Amino acid sequence: MMRFAAILISFMLMSCYAIVSEFGENEEILSYTYYINEGWEAFESINLSDSLSSINYIDEQYDLAFEMFDVAIQAIDSEFSQQAFLGPYYKAYNGTGWSQLYYANKFMDPLDQGIRDSLRNEAVLSFDLAISDLGIALPDSVSSQDRCDIFLGYSYANYYKALVEDPIYFDLTLLYSDSILIEKPNYNFYHAQLNYQNIHYLRGKIYLGRQDYNAAYYEINKIVDNCNPYINDVLDINLLFDCFDEFISNN
Repeated sequence: MMRFAAILISFMLMSCYAIVSEFGENEEILSYTYYINEGWEAFESINLSDSLSSINYIDEQYDLAFEMFDVAIQAIDSEFSQQAFLGPYYKAYNGTGWSQLYYANKFMDPLDQGIRDSLRNEAVLSFDLAISDLGIALPDSVSSQDRCDIFLGYSYANYYKALVEDPIYFDLTLLYSDSILIEKPNYNFYHAQLNYQNIHYLRGKIYLGRQDYNAAYYEINKIVDNCNPYINDVLDINLLFDCFDEFISNN
């Protein structure tokens, strides 16, 4: 499995280098925004589409997304090499991180766990880079949407890391997801079907796992109408679970 993952990553990198080499031979490279947009377009062709896609198509589109976000980094290098400030690398790292997160979901077979966990760990690293880059970017140059997109990706990446490695990473999920809800209470991730409701649900699941049922109720009550798990002022856990199930069945 690890050998397959290594081959997969090598293929992606070779494809990226081929594109960069081609641009180098032509002495032409487009604006980084072009490659960022192309990367998201490939990502959205899978995750915003209502039609079923073949396995080969999914692989090809994720390969394309990885390539475009990688080339975007090269384009940022080129565009900002003579500037007094760094370019927006966080945009490319963000796209890569989300692509790694969603591509990992393709490997849900238990036999593919190594590939899935590897991609999710790589997503953590990509979002780490994005957040580090945010820290040195000019404050006025970072949009609220970009910041929240990165924070949400980091929240999910650490949620999966907590499930596999250490529950302490749930703290990062709660911290960064809370920042999103403070900044944009009605947040929407435009590249896939995710919004503030999914954030409350994610936070609620963590509180359920910690048996902090009042906090879990606070989160799910934000997104499920008529959720009332209390009987005679005592919280009924089964009714609380029903609220979570209702959200899943309606989304």
